Amino acid sequence: MKPIHAAFSVVMSLVVVSTIAWGFVLVGSPISRRLERFDERRLEDLQTIAREVQSMVVSLEDKGELSQPLPATLAEAAEKATYQRINLRDPQTDEPYVYTVKDETTFELCATFSRPRDVGHAVFWNHPAGTHCFTINVLNPPRPL
Repeated sequence: MKPIHAAFSVVMSLVVVSTIAWGFVLVGSPISRRLERFDERRLEDLQTIAREVQSMVVSLEDKGELSQPLPATLAEAAEKATYQRINLRDPQTDEPYVYTVKDETTFELCATFSRPRDVGHAVFWNHPAGTHCFTINVLNPPRPL
């Protein structure tokens, strides 16, 4: 009887270990999932910034004209936001996002991502791991995720 119990214990231990390992393969380790959540939050923040900036500078009546100039800084955009609060800083590192006005209708948003994103929908928001900048034209904004 004892050898049967020992064999059963070994088999069940292997089943448990392989199930846990398979779970990590399917959903990733807790650390990798945490990094993914930080990247998702970064993209949400950048999309909120893009929407808020567009809503404050593009006339509702005529989407082809600016009603006012782009904010000079991200802090100015945050002060003028009317629909959603703008997060100015990276959720993981607390470093500020980079906002640069390129011309009268275009600005750039930069963040540092932990992992690459390469999906088939909303491809504008795909990015490599590391620092990446998105160039956004308020008269032709990108589609949200």
